[in-house]
Amino acid sequence: MSIRKLLFHLACFIIVIISSIDIYWLSKNSEVIYEYEQNPIGLYLLERDKGDVSLFILCKSLGTYVVIMSLYILWHHRKSYIGIITFVLITIQIILLIYLSTPYRYWSFIF
Repeated sequence: MSIRKLLFHLACFIIVIISSIDIYWLSKNSEVIYEYEQNPIGLYLLERDKGDVSLFILCKSLGTYVVIMSLYILWHHRKSYIGIITFVLITIQIILLIYLSTPYRYWSFIF
């Protein structure tokens, strides 16, 4: 297996792990998520499901599946683009992980 292919698989694994952590925290904080959720799509899904997080979790899971599936399709058809796309996704996921791991009071200074 080439190093490029190994890094690609590792990147996909990291995306799934961070997405899973995000879903875990969503389920653990389901009682207060409506108060703290900042994503308008997430708020819409919570409203549609009357405050329950089930629809939100379903959409997050399906979204992660679509992203990983798309990456593997791109891997086979557009290898020239896959490096930058994967790098951008990993960067966004790492920022999300840092955001989820940092107490809210620190983010209030930034946003």
